[in-house]
Amino acid sequence: MNPKARKKVFQALKISLNGLFYTVIVFLVLFSVASIQLKSTSDIANVFQTGFLSVQSNSMSGDNNDSFNQGDVILVSMLNEQSRNHLAVGDIVTFYDHTIRSHNTHRILEIEWIDNELFLITKGDNTLEADQPIHVSEALSVHRSTIPNAGNMLDYLQSPTGFAVFVILPVLVLLLLEGAFLVRFLLVMNKEKLENKFKKQVEQVNRSLETEIEAIRKEILRELELTKG
Repeated sequence: MNPKARKKVFQALKISLNGLFYTVIVFLVLFSVASIQLKSTSDIANVFQTGFLSVQSNSMSGDNNDSFNQGDVILVSMLNEQSRNHLAVGDIVTFYDHTIRSHNTHRILEIEWIDNELFLITKGDNTLEADQPIHVSEALSVHRSTIPNAGNMLDYLQSPTGFAVFVILPVLVLLLLEGAFLVRFLLVMNKEKLENKFKKQVEQVNRSLETEIEAIRKEILRELELTKG
């Protein structure tokens, strides 16, 4: 492989590796931010207002199109004061349930006004009794879609071991590969520079020799002419 082609190959590899490396870095940052948010009992891990939750029970198992099971991951849209006004019966909302000290995601059965305050009556598709009424402001998010059987992986990723194995370790490996390719690329470039420098020096020496030879030839011819004269 000639130097130019080899240089192009190294550049392509470097660009590809950089793209993969920075993609992992972005994922690491976003996942870290989302994981930190999980430490708050009043918030849901979310990125750009899209949250994700691992389903811990079968309370929402059922025959509805939007029912889900333990071990699934649900994607939710975070709610604000304006979007809470558009909630309707049948929507699935996530709220912090103080009775179980964890987030709960159940379907809205009724929306009632109690003492001039708006409350939601929720119930799981697979539970017998409705939950305690919650104020509309306690609704944190509304269900949008489900990723089946992805909950165990999400739980593992959010553990210290899973985070280290699937996030930190790949970043370290990419850093090492990036360093190795960079060193090799610099060595190749340095080798090419040395070869070019040596080639120029050889050409310069050859030109000097040719100049000397030509000067000697002319001197010999001049001496011969003087001898003949």
